[in-house]
Amino acid sequence: MWQSHLPTELKSLIMKKILLLSIAILSFTVNSKAQLMTCSDFCVLNINNVDTINNTLDVTIYNGDSVFVNYPIVVVTDAAGDTIANINSLFYFFGHLAGDTLVHTIPTTADSIPTGFTGTVYYDDPMDSIAPCVYSYPMTCTVGINEIASNVSFNIYPNPASTTINLDLRELNNTGTIIKLYDVTGKIVKTISTTEQTLSIDRGNLRSGIYFVQVMFGDRVLTKKIVLE
Repeated sequence: MWQSHLPTELKSLIMKKILLLSIAILSFTVNSKAQLMTCSDFCVLNINNVDTINNTLDVTIYNGDSVFVNYPIVVVTDAAGDTIANINSLFYFFGHLAGDTLVHTIPTTADSIPTGFTGTVYYDDPMDSIAPCVYSYPMTCTVGINEIASNVSFNIYPNPASTTINLDLRELNNTGTIIKLYDVTGKIVKTISTTEQTLSIDRGNLRSGIYFVQVMFGDRVLTKKIVLE
């Protein structure tokens, strides 16, 4: 063994360093685990906006929890249990912030969402080992969520965009809004404050790719995805 050739003092020092390193690694492992979602603190607000050209639909989910959901995965099944949206279980956002209402635009095989549609929405944080949260749709939100999250939204067009991102904020009755543009790593690349009902954002030197537009108004936060060509 390598220890037999070392002085006692040096062997003792090495063993102490190994012990301290092991404790540090264990501490890092424990502290870096993803926080677990409390399923009852989330609410599926809407399933709508079927796009038959791009074969996508929108699922709007409110995060009333205090945790950050890593790379959230949304899957929708119909009343028969057939998967009609995101059959490959892919993620399209880097994360879902606490208090944020996120519009997930996911691939679908559906041509429309009929009036009175019923189904199941699965919402998963792939960074934890717990089973996905499961919601029957339409659902009744827990007390408090309806007071914060509503069906108001904003529109982005065109999407994909080439030189300019246009925002329609009229549904928000905008009296003061902060708009943040994130790249796929979560880095803020633009921040704008406005009281306008509609506005245009020049892409500037932003590279082609996927970005996320976050609109903060009052105590509400809405986020949508946009693609820059």
